[in-house]
Amino acid sequence: MKVRKIAALAVGAAMVGATLGYANAAMPGKEFFVKDGMPNVKIVVGANAPSTMDVASAADVALAIGSLLYTSEEVEASGVSVVVKRETTQYPDPIPVYSNLYKDTGVDPNTTNEELSDLSDDQFWWNGSAYNGAYSAWDSWTPKFVGEIENMDRINGNAQIDWDFTILDIELVDENQETIAYPPKEATLKIPAGNFTVTLNYVIQKWEKNTTTLSDVWGSLDSTTETDTVVDDDNPGGYTAVDTVYDGVGEGDTFTILGNSYYVLKLNATEESMTFGKDHRETWFQLGDIKDYDGYKVKAVDISVNENRALVEVTSPEGVDQLVILNKNEEKDVFGDGGIILTLTDTFVGIDGNLIATIKVVTNQKTVKTGDELISGWTVDFDFSGGKIVKVTLTNKNDLEGKELDILGKYKMYYKSEVYTKDVDDDDKEEYAVKSYIVVEPVEKTWEPKELKVGDEFEGWTIEAIKGEAYTKVTPMVPAEPITVLDSELDLNAVDSNLILVGGPVANAVTAYLVEQGLSTVDWENSEGDLEYIEDAFGTFDVLIVAGKDRYATREAAKELMQYLAQL
Repeated sequence: MKVRKIAALAVGAAMVGATLGYANAAMPGKEFFVKDGMPNVKIVVGANAPSTMDVASAADVALAIGSLLYTSEEVEASGVSVVVKRETTQYPDPIPVYSNLYKDTGVDPNTTNEELSDLSDDQFWWNGSAYNGAYSAWDSWTPKFVGEIENMDRINGNAQIDWDFTILDIELVDENQETIAYPPKEATLKIPAGNFTVTLNYVIQKWEKNTTTLSDVWGSLDSTTETDTVVDDDNPGGYTAVDTVYDGVGEGDTFTILGNSYYVLKLNATEESMTFGKDHRETWFQLGDIKDYDGYKVKAVDISVNENRALVEVTSPEGVDQLVILNKNEEKDVFGDGGIILTLTDTFVGIDGNLIATIKVVTNQKTVKTGDELISGWTVDFDFSGGKIVKVTLTNKNDLEGKELDILGKYKMYYKSEVYTKDVDDDDKEEYAVKSYIVVEPVEKTWEPKELKVGDEFEGWTIEAIKGEAYTKVTPMVPAEPITVLDSELDLNAVDSNLILVGGPVANAVTAYLVEQGLSTVDWENSEGDLEYIEDAFGTFDVLIVAGKDRYATREAAKELMQYLAQL
């Protein structure tokens, strides 16, 4: 027998490693604990141990061993396919402002342009014939920018509403010029109030287009016809409407405007108004029930079945209480501000004899008319047909101004000026040439992915092989049986694995046996916590004792073992 004793807490300057209280060479290797990714050891706890702390120590050790239950192997990576992508972002053309470059005008720049302030010739501004020296009357090109962003808003959950937007006018603001007389190097953009509109069409139709292909041999005698179907809020071009999916937004519909959701309670085409809010539907109340709706608490205080009435107490989010008598089918705006509206729909006696009231609850009700500010910074215009909203137009209420303008979160606009200087007439003075424009840049790029396999072609190349670097493949393993047992369950004549004994000879019968046999030589009565490794204790199986003079010392020894396992 080979017996190795490791003093877990008493090792001083001679210990190997700054954190562990034992010499690594005296501890069992990883195979003592785990073999082929599976447990190679059983943890033995005393059945009659005086403290449950030993059980906790055993559980901690088992957890630490669990972190070692895996297999790893070096494998050569090989792929069956590779995914490539290309950018498909659509970049709108920049909005031209000024250019006296030859490539844009076909005219040599004037050699008298020796300062930026000299660049005031009307012909070099965009549609310069309409330029009035202030730039604000840039009327010969209207609108300045038109765009469409598809499938951005929803009607009853279907994202089929496009954002069609138009910017009628964009002005430049230059802190160095009260009125723009020459193209500035830097400038702020301004979209005046009323010049930015977003239109949303809520009439959704099914569109079809038939394409007939004639046979190369037989012509129309052997032609084929394919039908393309599109569901959209406008004609994709050359299509015919064959069905209407939505004929607008009606009462009871939920729809979105610039991503904001609205549940329609009432519509008034004459007043061009919409009443919306959150409909919580009908709710059953028994006496004493308290229910919460967006911060409002509703309590059923009394219910009269004979009179079809109910008394409820409503508490606002600010803590204001209000007693309200509800009569059947009578709508009550509790606080008079649309915050919560209650309608008693019925009262009855349940099968268990309880009085029940059904109450319809609506919160945050508001009414908005054409011309009102629906979304912050945007006035709304409702277009009705057949009693439904068929179109919504939003218009910027205030000037939009900044070095960089946010266009619906999808584009950004900014002014850019390219200035060229050169002494082209050899008079020792540099001449100026300038090209200025407004950049319209998508906020997010779009990509088209493509999966390629061996044998596929890509831009004239044939994929011959797909290779990768070698890597370590780690496979977690799951034990099929428990690894923690009681000493009373262990047959010392038929030990079939390595053992970790938690507890000294008083707490653990197997430890006591090894002490009696002279195999364990630690003075356990005075131990502050030790790890004793005994090789070939039971035939070819080894033992590691984790113990001390009491449960606290055993706990310290278990912690030392956990630290050791963490390093394996």
